[in-house]
Amino acid sequence: MRADEHERMYRVETRHFWFTGTRRVIVSALERALGSRLAGARVLDLGCGTGFTLTRLPDGVRSVGLDYSPAALAFARERATSSALVRGSAYALPFADASFDAVLALDVLEHLDDDLAAARELRRVLAPGGAAIVTVPAFQALWSAHDEALDHRRRYRLSRIEAVLREAGLTIEHGSYYNFFLFPAVAAARLAERARVALGLTRTSSPEGTGTDLRVPPAPINDALAALLGAERAIAPRMRLPFGVSCLVVARA
Repeated sequence: MRADEHERMYRVETRHFWFTGTRRVIVSALERALGSRLAGARVLDLGCGTGFTLTRLPDGVRSVGLDYSPAALAFARERATSSALVRGSAYALPFADASFDAVLALDVLEHLDDDLAAARELRRVLAPGGAAIVTVPAFQALWSAHDEALDHRRRYRLSRIEAVLREAGLTIEHGSYYNFFLFPAVAAARLAERARVALGLTRTSSPEGTGTDLRVPPAPINDALAALLGAERAIAPRMRLPFGVSCLVVARA
């Protein structure tokens, strides 16, 4: 990911509905997966970025953030002051086998050429019975300049990411699409973008000086969207929704 995108995320994450809403879903999934083991649990945020997720983890969790980007870790050190932060590769995690009760891989595997190799490393550092919570962007048809700016390699169907995790040696406990309620609006926007490209009104890749579409909407709209997305914390970790902007999988070592 480009360094300027890390800075862009750092500026908006604490306010933007996408980040605040989805982290409610993730924390709910983590709490459900660990149950009584949550207090004192060792949790790795694999690809922690600027550290926003680390700041949202429940009290009592012993958290470690890992990222390959020095720029991302510099922001994480400013934000996630109570977490241990480590630079490392998803292909060779600098941790012993069975080091963690849970591993979060939130919008990470789509950046990697070899997602299976990274999933195998994730499996290696999970303690027996530990939980992996994995999210990836859904549906290649939604590909846009946003994906290009973030250096994505692919988007997934739910069945594909579940297959990758199974091949890595994990047992799928639950899988669902999420960002379900926002799917129609996002799909319409992405289709409109593709139409503009087809008509020659814009370019497929992000030109210099542009990037992701991470602009915080006006407060009433942003708050409403955050509430709508956050409401999925009671749904996505329990039900298998038929479509959404992202995939969520809970798997066990």
